[in-house]
Amino acid sequence: MGKYLALFRYEMRTIWRDPLNLYMCAFPLIMLGLSAYVFPLLFASMDALEGAVFRAVLLVLLIAILAFGSFFLAAMAAFLLLEQKDEHTLHTIAVTPLGAGGYLQFKMAYVYLMSVLGSVLILAGTKLIAGGQYVTMGVRLFDRIGWVHIIAFAAVNGLFTLVLALFQGAAARNKVEGFALIKGTGILALLPALMILETFQGNLQYVLGIFPNFWPIRSMLVQLMPLELGANLSFAAYLIVGGLYNGLLLAAAYRLFLKKAQY
Repeated sequence: MGKYLALFRYEMRTIWRDPLNLYMCAFPLIMLGLSAYVFPLLFASMDALEGAVFRAVLLVLLIAILAFGSFFLAAMAAFLLLEQKDEHTLHTIAVTPLGAGGYLQFKMAYVYLMSVLGSVLILAGTKLIAGGQYVTMGVRLFDRIGWVHIIAFAAVNGLFTLVLALFQGAAARNKVEGFALIKGTGILALLPALMILETFQGNLQYVLGIFPNFWPIRSMLVQLMPLELGANLSFAAYLIVGGLYNGLLLAAAYRLFLKKAQY
């Protein structure tokens, strides 16, 4: 246990030294500030908008709340992995009793925990602080979710954080390439926003299922929004599919990173 605590302190010092990593680590707090205080101001300024337009804006903002915290934590994890590629420290770790695989598992474990806690913080904080401001069709949306929904969503969505971080870390050779790749893959964070289009409200929504964050985000939107569509699965079914899909991708990404890393 002592060696893991020492490793965790080392990891936290590494994050603290880099302002960019620190910013990405703190992004769930930033997202909570936006969802609890800034977005409600936008709603107040849109009172004159028609119902359909308001619902579309509301959906986009909800997707941003659900997606961006995990995306920025994935970017932070990818930078940490690439920093070790740059400094060739994985070569040293590989010959220790922990091994490269064990060290990678440890790193992914605390990143996963940070992602889960970040999602819980954003959703629970928004519900407690400004839940009454998210209203459509006379329904307070955040009254429709409880702790079980929040924790279940966070647990599955956290897997996507690891998948994205490992694939980014495997694809880029250094932090410069990684920064470009992270910017390029940023579109993944908002691709589920295509769900607001009428085309993707029915069976065609599952075309978006190729993107691993579609499943947890869709599960929460189905629970939040007071609209019933025949093609929808239940909250639990979306999460089960998403958990299995992200789990398979995580196993592939883990092996790919170890294969691509230069020790």
